[in-house]
Amino acid sequence: MLLTVGMWGLNCATSAYPTPPALKASIPMATLRSSSSPPPSLPINHRYHRIDSPFVSEVVEAVDSLYAEFKAVDNLVAHNTTRVLKAFQNARVGYHHFGGCTGYGHDEAGGREALDQAFAEIVGAESAIVRSQFFSGTHAITCALFAFLRPGDELLAVAGPPYDTLEEVIGKRDSHGMGSLNDFGVKYREVSLAKDGGLDWENLRTSLRPETKCALIQRSCGYSWRKSLSVYEIEKAIKIIKMQNPNCLVMVDNCYGEFVESIEPPMVGADLIAGSLIKNPGGTIAPCGGYVAGRERWVKAAAARLSAPGLGIDCGATPGDVMRSFFQGLFLSPQMVGETIKGTLLIAEVMASKGYKVQPLPRVPRHDTVQVILLLYVILAMTQYRLYSLETVSVSLLSVRLYKEAPQLVHMLNRWLEQLLDMHQR
Repeated sequence: MLLTVGMWGLNCATSAYPTPPALKASIPMATLRSSSSPPPSLPINHRYHRIDSPFVSEVVEAVDSLYAEFKAVDNLVAHNTTRVLKAFQNARVGYHHFGGCTGYGHDEAGGREALDQAFAEIVGAESAIVRSQFFSGTHAITCALFAFLRPGDELLAVAGPPYDTLEEVIGKRDSHGMGSLNDFGVKYREVSLAKDGGLDWENLRTSLRPETKCALIQRSCGYSWRKSLSVYEIEKAIKIIKMQNPNCLVMVDNCYGEFVESIEPPMVGADLIAGSLIKNPGGTIAPCGGYVAGRERWVKAAAARLSAPGLGIDCGATPGDVMRSFFQGLFLSPQMVGETIKGTLLIAEVMASKGYKVQPLPRVPRHDTVQVILLLYVILAMTQYRLYSLETVSVSLLSVRLYKEAPQLVHMLNRWLEQLLDMHQR
């Protein structure tokens, strides 16, 4: 079984750094209970109770051992926050940009333009469109692909099969005539991953054909047991693609990758990137939305797919406080992504120490906000679970992907979900 922990999985908010020297104040101190080493001290709450450690010893030890990694994440957060702040300053973001609008969205006081300008500068693109009308990352990616491709063209996925949500978009799985790329005469091929889960560089060097119009690169491992790609690897792949066919356009699925490194794919030659504001760049604040960024010509083409030819980027209502949430989430996203990276490092460290297989491995550089754990044995006892809400359980189950080593768990999970549904209905 694969357990994937992403942006919403764990927010590691505890500090990994030594406790600063105590102030010379008369504060009674209580000692934490620990079996491994002399614990730090915390002040006693006279009126109620003393404060105990909420962490097991394995987590405490892992946090202490990850000092250097957490410090590097803090430096990354500082770098990316500076990048965001500079872009906000250059776009002259002000409170008047936070207001919403209704109707056609023509009178929204410049918020769209300021947000698009700031986002484009942050990711190193010529242009960007950031909109609440993008339902998801899949929707934004679809608009980008339809901006590039026309009947007779070929789409080449160079990082193995893409997310399963794109299968009907591409036509890899039957869309029942609902308008997939295949329905419009666009052909599709993919380059399988290498045995180590990374790009197959040898096959990539000879993979393009004259009709290959677009190369799709998926940056994140997503929900699969494979490697995520660094921006350096994406740059190397783009160079190999452009050497074979300079006119081939490169589209990067950037989901889960924003702000994990100090640079983004448009800075190394990607023609378009697309992603979701519900993930990294929304900073846990944005309630909806997505983005497409890259070369101006293709951003406008993607906007025409989102709206209609002739309308493009100049319309679309953003009612209520959504625009404020977009600006706020984008400003906070480097910090939120940094905390998530710390969470993935901590999870990998603890679970690997217990003998579980993890991907990425402990203490290796992160290229997205996903941590995968291979669970060999899972005990599901209904008496140990209290159903708070069906949504919570559904999110947990969606984060679980079964793997070859545990096929017998399929029926167990199905029965468990049926019981939960029955409890919820009653």
